[in-house]
Amino acid sequence: MKKLILVFVLAIIVSAGAFAERPGGWGVGLVGQSNFAWDNFGQTSWWGVSLKAPQLPIYWGIHLRFQSGLFGMSVVGDYYFLEQVIVPDVNFGWFLGLGGNVSFWTYDGGSPSVFLGGRIPVGLYIMPVDFFEAFLNLAPTLGLHINPASFPEGFLGFDFGVRFWF
Repeated sequence: MKKLILVFVLAIIVSAGAFAERPGGWGVGLVGQSNFAWDNFGQTSWWGVSLKAPQLPIYWGIHLRFQSGLFGMSVVGDYYFLEQVIVPDVNFGWFLGLGGNVSFWTYDGGSPSVFLGGRIPVGLYIMPVDFFEAFLNLAPTLGLHINPASFPEGFLGFDFGVRFWF
């Protein structure tokens, strides 16, 4: 285990100078999200928008879910503390971050269920031109489910989408 930690720390140090070059403007796009829960809540899918404001280091995702008798909304915010370009010619790289997730949903207008949690997004992106980015990530998420109360509650999130930079 000590060797694994040492390798991880060395990888961060070595890659510190190889951070991705992203445009400084607005990033706006479409995102799909699927969650595979470890409990009886099963798998859910959400669609939404991806936002990145200039000068703010958070990548936002705002997701909605409409289904027969179900309405839900999820907001995630991720900070990428490590980004590294793998193939500079097409700006293909990977990232690792920390983030948060706030979700609520209701069935047939009943009392809402709420989830509050933290997530660790790790993923890939490609920016073949300066204004277009495609990305995907896995984001293990752990938190608290309210109504019914349950802790710990968690799932493996999978996000995929495109982002246009202005």
